[in-house]
Amino acid sequence: MKNLVFIGLLILSASSLVSGQMSGKQTARNLKAERELKKVEEDWANAYLRHDAAALERILADEFISVSSNGKSHNKRQDIEELKADSAVYDYSTPYDLEIRIYGDGAVVIGRTKERGHYDSGRQFVNEYRWTDIFVKRQGRWQCVAAQVASIPPPRTN
Repeated sequence: MKNLVFIGLLILSASSLVSGQMSGKQTARNLKAERELKKVEEDWANAYLRHDAAALERILADEFISVSSNGKSHNKRQDIEELKADSAVYDYSTPYDLEIRIYGDGAVVIGRTKERGHYDSGRQFVNEYRWTDIFVKRQGRWQCVAAQVASIPPPRTN
């Protein structure tokens, strides 16, 4: 009888060790995906800083659709054309306050971006956005399939 109790405890201990190791691997895989997605978001912001259409070509999936604050939607081709036509010079465009949720080969990234710069006319701009990006991992890399962006109005000054 003592042997049966000992074997039972041994099996319980081994199974809890294995499940602990599995959850550790799950956490490590999610942390890796989170790092990858943070990098994609940074690359996306840098694409605007550098007017880098090739970066957007890699980041945005062919079926990409974006909805802006005014309710208008854009596809991948339209976003790339707008980037090419943009004459703004950016001092910075910084994504921050990221919340990343991984769902296997899918992910949702919610965050904010602050940007500052000027137009050819010399007029300065400072913008802040709140956004949601939806990604799918294909052939080992994350691509954005959908995005929704809302402008955050500047604080009122009295």
